[in-house]
Amino acid sequence: MSGIRLERTGPVAHIVLDRPETLNALTAAMWHELRGIVRRLASDHSVRVVAIRGAGERAFSAGADIREFPSRRTGLARARAYDRLVSAALAAIQEAPQPVIAVIRGLAVGGGLELAAACDIRLAAQDARFGLPIGRLGVMPGLGETRALLRLLPPGKLIELVFRGELIDAEEAWRLGLVSEVVPIEELELATQRWIDRLLSMSAETLQATKAVVQLALRGATENDVSYRELLATVYEGVAFHEGVRAFLEKRAPNFPQHRA
Repeated sequence: MSGIRLERTGPVAHIVLDRPETLNALTAAMWHELRGIVRRLASDHSVRVVAIRGAGERAFSAGADIREFPSRRTGLARARAYDRLVSAALAAIQEAPQPVIAVIRGLAVGGGLELAAACDIRLAAQDARFGLPIGRLGVMPGLGETRALLRLLPPGKLIELVFRGELIDAEEAWRLGLVSEVVPIEELELATQRWIDRLLSMSAETLQATKAVVQLALRGATENDVSYRELLATVYEGVAFHEGVRAFLEKRAPNFPQHRA
């Protein structure tokens, strides 16, 4: 059993972390598989939105499966190999052309929080709990994990979250900027669908280009970089741009292509 389940509902792909008996703890194999799934979805132009959630009601993910650490993470060589697995999975999510939504119930701790941070939107039920209690394990955040968290938290707050060594509730996580929205447990699925509908009503090219230009800006790209010029051409020579402007001038709702370009 891989521990990850992929489901499709029209243009929406649902990635389910499916180890509820371990609070959806992430094995090394799951980090590797997650990267592969996201990269395959990235190349599927019929997929417009990706949602990631944990199976069951107790956890999005309690983080990495610590039982693997003695064999998978002990010593420099193994630690580097493990670090690359996690970083590659998080990078795949951040670089995916589709919006990625984390749907969070229960625990989002350690690697689970870092996975959620790599997503574009984080929806939390009121029972969600977040934290980085890694000081009790003697581990450190990897660079890829830190980059994901620094998209949401100032450096000082990230350090403070580790140093506190305790979990915070969904409301505090929202105040810190770790989550996009907090809703009652019974409204989490409705809130998720609202976000999906909102994203599906928008230009897929705009959503994809926004994620791409943020990545370019974070890497220090300039207006003269080839990647940026190619992005401009893709958007402003594309069907969605012409349809969006025409719809605005004609005072009607835009009819964007149903597939990504």
